Amino acid sequence: MKKNIFISGVSKGIGRELALYHLKQGDHVYGISRSKCDELQKYENFYHHSIDLSQSKSITENLEKFSDLQQVKKLDRLYLNAGLIPKLSRLDQQKFDDFNYVISVNLFSYKILLDFFLNRENLLLEQIIVSASISGVRAREGMSAYAVSKSALNMMMKIYALENPHLFFAVIGLCIFDSQISRVMSLDNPDINQFLELKKLAERMSQGNNYLVSPEQRAKDLIHVLNNIETLKITSGDFFEIRNLLD
Repeated sequence: MKKNIFISGVSKGIGRELALYHLKQGDHVYGISRSKCDELQKYENFYHHSIDLSQSKSITENLEKFSDLQQVKKLDRLYLNAGLIPKLSRLDQQKFDDFNYVISVNLFSYKILLDFFLNRENLLLEQIIVSASISGVRAREGMSAYAVSKSALNMMMKIYALENPHLFFAVIGLCIFDSQISRVMSLDNPDINQFLELKKLAERMSQGNNYLVSPEQRAKDLIHVLNNIETLKITSGDFFEIRNLLD
């Protein structure tokens, strides 16, 4: 049976790859992002609405203007995926506006989106999939607001899961793959030299050996995990690192 899928951050990276996977399966994909993706627009079963997730006060209003989404009575998978890290920085050197920008996209938007769907009457939700990160569990100098946002995201989703036991929250750390975030943490970034542990990570990424996988591969990995939740003993609301699940 064809599914209804919602994806935030759909225009690039893993969001785009997840959309392509579901579109090729014949599913209906409802996506939001600041910019459009020409590759996705070719599919008749793709519906897009432009939303800037850093503008917290206007997200709900813009969702209500997403006319195609308003017709949906069931969402089989809700992918909360958008995220960013503009630069590496010490926390005490990160300006508050920059800190707030990252937190707004990586944390606040997740709550606003989730509340929109949870509180919508006559909408049936099945799975909520959250793009988490090991940065929310393992502290590394230089990750600043990104790490803070991902740590808070883990706790927020655990509480949502406890308060909504009828829903399944898959909180999956997607590990390292080729993305805007991994490129910020590359050896090409001169700021990397300030942070020894991140520099070692960047060196491992530069050595190849399939350490840095493609967004397409990571999307396939995530789909595999979601299709085998019981076998892999994934529990709702708890953080799981995808690399551990694939071992």
